[in-house]
Amino acid sequence: DPTTAAKLELEEECHLRGGTWYRLVNEHVSVPIDKYDTTEITAFLVVDAERVQNPRALDLEEDIDIVPGVDIATIKSLILSGHFNIVGGWTCMLAIAKLEELGEITH
Repeated sequence: DPTTAAKLELEEECHLRGGTWYRLVNEHVSVPIDKYDTTEITAFLVVDAERVQNPRALDLEEDIDIVPGVDIATIKSLILSGHFNIVGGWTCMLAIAKLEELGEITH
């Protein structure tokens, strides 16, 4: 179940839980990472999540820094300058579009 997996990853990688969840792709859709890979992802946006004091541990191969308070212009600049991988950049752009649709950000 993609939603359950995403909730576990949110806690593990972002130290967050709960909030309002928005699926960023159509229902029952997962997207292959590329045409040569069987790994598929389902992108979500979570708004108003709560900080977890004792989150699940990272996987051994993961090294993640949490950087709070990054604005949209900085995210776009990081994507355009190649600091995000394709999956991260794609997911960020979907999330920005959803925030615009919800009226959370305007131009």
